[in-house]
Amino acid sequence: MRFKKWLPGMFSLVLLLAAGCMYPEEEWMQLDRLPEQVAQVQGAVDAYYRENRVLPYKYTEEDEKLTTKYKVNFEELKGILGDIPPSAFEKGGYFLFVLVDVEKDPKVRLFDLRVNDAVMKVQAEVNGYVKQHHSLPVKEKVSGPFYTVDFQKLRMDPVEVPSPYSGENLPLVVDGQGRVFLDYRAEVMKKWQNAKEKPDEKTDLRLWLSEDALFVPAFSPQIQMEGNEPRLLPVEEENHSKK
Repeated sequence: MRFKKWLPGMFSLVLLLAAGCMYPEEEWMQLDRLPEQVAQVQGAVDAYYRENRVLPYKYTEEDEKLTTKYKVNFEELKGILGDIPPSAFEKGGYFLFVLVDVEKDPKVRLFDLRVNDAVMKVQAEVNGYVKQHHSLPVKEKVSGPFYTVDFQKLRMDPVEVPSPYSGENLPLVVDGQGRVFLDYRAEVMKKWQNAKEKPDEKTDLRLWLSEDALFVPAFSPQIQMEGNEPRLLPVEEENHSKK
């Protein structure tokens, strides 16, 4: 494996954080240095692999969160990395450091736990609504078995989750099982329209989104292109780990 070179597009969200006044906990976590922290962990992962020929991760079956499947195992990196980054969950930070594309070109990326909190807040309300009304709190079908969330039926203000790629709010969607996800299709289309080389129709475009960005598309169903449109694929029950 080679050390990864970070592209300019990866810094957009981080620069926004650095440009404003950070809260004390954000300053302590050094959020303006996230690219540097990810690069340091990437270097340690690469060094560990060169020495051991295996990757330092903890595996969990959580497909809807994509890369929480492969959490970086900082215990294995002792002596190589030094201190765990202050932004990491293990140090009280906002992020899980995870690995993507582990079979071909392992890359370190970030899973934002604040996204987890937002989605779980809506999931709890959806669960309560289904239990009481025996129906889903949805508006319209958007792609495959997914529907937009009707926050009026939930009697709550719409929950806004900014995209880690553009900063624009991501739609929250619900599948037929009442499971809440985020819809990244607009982000896929932006990248698709500007890409010189486009992946084939069988490619899981969640991985493609995270190739040149610091963050993974947390809580996204699989996305594939169908013709010229991205579509959300059904999530198999056995691959979904509810909390």
